[in-house]
Formats: sequence, C-alpha cells, structure tokens
Amino acid sequence: MKSSHAVNDRVLAIDLTSGKTSTISITEEDRRRYLGGKGIALKLLYDNIAPGVDPLSPENIIVFMTGPTAGTQSPAGGRFIVAGKSPLTGIFVSSLAGGRFGLSLKRAGYDGIMVRGKASSPVYIKVIDDQVSIEDASSLWGMDTYDLQEAHKNEGDWVTIGPAGENSVRFAVIATGRRIAGRGGLGTVMGSKNLKGIVAKGGKKFGPADSIVFKKAVTKAQQKVKSHPNTGKDLRDLGTPQNVKIYGTSGIMPVRNFNRTSFDKMNGLTGEKIRDEHFLKNHGCVGCPIQCGRMGRFNGRELVSPEYETIGLMGSNLMIGDISTIAEWNEKLNRLGMDSISTGSTIAFVMELTERGIIQSDLSFGNPDGIAEILEDIAHRRGFGNELAEGTRRLAEKFGGEDFAINVKGLEMAAYDPRGCTGQGLAYATANCGATHLSGSTHAIEVNTYLSQHGTKGKPHFVRFMQDVTDAINSSIFCIQTMYPFLEENFAYKYTPMPIMQFIMRNLPAIAVKTTDLSDYAGLMSGLLGFKITKGDYYEIGERIFNLERLMNSREGISRDDDTLPARLLNEVREDGWPPIELDSMLEKYYRLRGWDERGHPTPGVLDRLEISH
Repeated sequence: MKSSHAVNDRVLAIDLTSGKTSTISITEEDRRRYLGGKGIALKLLYDNIAPGVDPLSPENIIVFMTGPTAGTQSPAGGRFIVAGKSPLTGIFVSSLAGGRFGLSLKRAGYDGIMVRGKASSPVYIKVIDDQVSIEDASSLWGMDTYDLQEAHKNEGDWVTIGPAGENSVRFAVIATGRRIAGRGGLGTVMGSKNLKGIVAKGGKKFGPADSIVFKKAVTKAQQKVKSHPNTGKDLRDLGTPQNVKIYGTSGIMPVRNFNRTSFDKMNGLTGEKIRDEHFLKNHGCVGCPIQCGRMGRFNGRELVSPEYETIGLMGSNLMIGDISTIAEWNEKLNRLGMDSISTGSTIAFVMELTERGIIQSDLSFGNPDGIAEILEDIAHRRGFGNELAEGTRRLAEKFGGEDFAINVKGLEMAAYDPRGCTGQGLAYATANCGATHLSGSTHAIEVNTYLSQHGTKGKPHFVRFMQDVTDAINSSIFCIQTMYPFLEENFAYKYTPMPIMQFIMRNLPAIAVKTTDLSDYAGLMSGLLGFKITKGDYYEIGERIFNLERLMNSREGISRDDDTLPARLLNEVREDGWPPIELDSMLEKYYRLRGWDERGHPTPGVLDRLEISH
C-alpha cells in the first residue's frame, strides 16, 4: 500500500569555483544497492573523483547525505553523514553527526549536497525550501562554531567550521548544534574551499512508502529501543561515559599514550560521577527517544558534558583526572572546531616525545598547565601548535617516535586499547578510514560479554560482520546504538544462556554470524522505501559499501602494509602482562573471509558479485 515517500531522491550539486548548481537524481537502483547515507555518498565520490586528487585541492569533493530514516518515526534515525577525501590520512573518510541539519536539509527538498571547487572568498550555502544561494561569509570568517550558530539561528539549521577548519588543521571538525562530525578533518576540506557553512530550512513532510509494512516494523523497533537496558535506561542516565567504569576497570581505556592499563584518578571521570555531581539535563538528536547527550555544570559554567572518547583521549590518556577541566577543554575544542580524539592523541604523543628528550615542550603527563593555550595555538597554527596541527603521523615522520605514534593509516586511535580487546585491534587495522571505533566495534562484545578479551577465537568473523552491518546502518541512517536492541532483543540472543552463547560465538562464529537477526533494519527499510529488502539483502548492502570504500582506498595505494597497528600495540607487553596482539593470523583469515587477495585488495570476483563497477 503506497501512501507517502521517505526520500527526495535528489542531491544538490554545487561548484563553488563557478557558482553553478545542479541536481543529481538518485535512482531506485541506487537505493536498492546503497540505500542512502554513507552508501550514496561514497558512490557519488567514486563516480566523481579521480584517484590521486589532493584532499585540499578544489578537485576534492565533500558530500553531506541524509538517510531514508530522517523525518520519519524511525527510532534514532535523524542523523546525517559527511564524506570526502581526508587531509589527515589522504584516503576516504566519513563521519556522522546528529543535530537538526540533516532533517532540515531533507525538508528543504534534498537528500544530500555534493560540493566541489573553491570560492574566491569566504561563502556559505543557503538552502531554504528548495531555493539555493551562495552567500558572502566574510563577516562570519573567524567566528567559532557556537557563536555563529547562535547569531544566525533564525536563518535555519547549520553545519559550520571554526577557526581550526579555516586554518587547515588536519583534524578540524564540522559542527551542527552541539553535535560534531569529528573524524578525518573534513572541516579542513570545507575550509580549503572557503566554505564557512551550510544553512538549511524547509517544510516538506515525509512518511513511509508502504505504511502497513512500516507500522509493523516501527512498532516493534520502538519497543525494543525502550526495553533494552542500554538504549532504554543506561545511555539516557549516564550517556556514553557509562563506558568509563566498564573499560577503565578492564584495562581498555587509553592511559599515558596507550602505555599503561590503569589510572588512579579514573573514578573521577565516570558517568556516575558526572551524573551525581554535574548533570543538568539531557539533549540529543531530533526525534531520538534515547537523548544520550548531556549538559552539566562544570566550574560554575553550563557546558556540554564530555563524551567517552573525549574523556579517554583528553583525560586518562593525558593522565588528567579532573572532569571539570576536561569539560572546559571540550567546550574549547567544539568552539574551535577540532576533533578531541586526534587532539588528545597528538598532545599525548608530544608529551612522550618531550619526556624522552626528543623534543622540548612544556607539556607533560598529569599536568593540565598549558593545554588550554596549546588548543588555541593548534587551531590558529601559532608557534609549536603549527606542528601539532599536522597530527601524530606527520609529527612522527618529522621528529621520530613512530613506534608510539598511536594511529592507523594516519587516523588517531579511538579510546579502546586493543591489547584488552584484540578483535578491536583487527577492526582498527582493517577499518577503511583508519583507527575508528565506529567500524566493526567488537570491543562491545569482547569485554565481559560474548567473546573473550584476548586471543583470536571468532574475531575475524565478527569484525567482518560488524563492519558490514555498520555500513548498512550508516546508510539507512540509524544511530549505531540501535545495534544493541535490534540484535540483542531477538529471541536467540535474549533467551539463550550466556555460556552457550559464548561457546557458539567463540567456536562456531560462522553459524553465529549467519543466524544473527537483521529483520528490524530490513523491515524498516522495506516500509520506508516501498520495496522488499530481506535480511540477506540488508547485509549484502553493507558488504557492498565496505568493499566499495576499500576499492576506492586501494586506488589511493592502501594495501596489506597499511592494515597494521602501531608498533607499541604489536610489540610491547603492558604493565599487567597482557600480550601483544596476534594481528597477522587474524588478518590472513579476515582476508579469506572477505575474498580479498593477499595484498588486501577486493578481487574482481567479489566486485562482480557485489555489482561494483571496476
């Protein structure tokens, strides 16, 4: 039964060099193969960027893309994705954010925007009810992300960069409301195009193409989100800092540049501590029932409460245990427009370089003095901040210390030490964009749950599975947190005794993966788009998207040599005696499961099966 539509099926294309705009149609075939979100964004990049393009050149393209879920009753579906070629890594990256911009862009008549070229002076793009214009942004240049959005909130909902993006900091972010598209330096790409921001506003309404199928699927999905302890209670109560207590006591959180397993001030950084002493109110993505974001009072100021990643990289990794200080740094990072993960990792690397006498600086572990100032210096590329603005890989190439420069493919590592969750190590090594925690997040099933923290049992199967499912989720677009209720609230997972589930997942991973139920995602997509998507179809879509991105990065020179981890993680035994990661054996099995060749490239047979042109 056809009743409405969930998508616009068109993308706004803008060339800032010429000032010309056009429209790209999204076909039903595109939807069947890539859904929306990350999938469509990557397909646009694949079709429009030649290999070897400089990420900071006018020829690079940045794509903002929504998913079929935005503007509908789908739970946790109001997000959007940004994709492009990274100035930090030199390969393709994508980053998700919440806020209201994605919904407002869609309501203005477009599912996405593709921007290329470079304006001759600062500009911003305005998309209001299908009307598009390129406006002068000279008066906005230099404003921080919060001040700009507050001063111009009547125009609509924004994505914008801060001073870091304007000054070509390689890990600059894109801000929207209080949310951040944080990884890979796509804010720097905007800055290189003299694009300060995009503002959107519109009045279009959306609904499912098949209301009967969708109603059945969304009723079940919403109930699962409410009933699962993580999405129904814990995230709302504690936010992502709930992980501090779990991972801080399991040797997973980064400590002292990923050199130790414990930090004696960890209790001061927990979600429980923030809730009891600092919490003011929840906030979150539009229409999301979880509302995991949190505002708090820190040092007498109402500030965004830091997320787990920020606490890990700007807190324990620097040996800083004062959550109020971290919250103030987080506020500064958001305003300046810098990724807290890359920033914290880069500062920790400099602290260790200093400690070893390789360079001279005033930065040292456990000492907060000078950090607020260095954040400003990085964002404005002043003094030694100009060196830190390049990230850990380039710093190591210039000064040394490659063995303890904690990045993969140039992307600084998220806040999970893989020596305490070895599957996450394989996920980091093989993630297309580098060391992200949002591609194959196996740490969630390794720590006190289904898989063991150490060893290799079941790890290659589940890394591959979760990478593919995550890419399908990021193309739908749902929040990644929906994996908990949608997968664990199904009968087999919910009612099988944990010892039996652990035995199956560790010893019979192929069976466990094949029988995992993706029907909630498939049902919601079927109802929204109006054509049947089976559980198998949904998984294959994710596999197609993951392989497409691998192909794109292979054309940029990525191979098995790059699917590795920092030497510290492969060779050093930590203070508690945990062994280094057995990466090579996992990697060989992972490649076989993928059907890739020994260099880590998708074979013609795999690409043909997935209908990827090559």
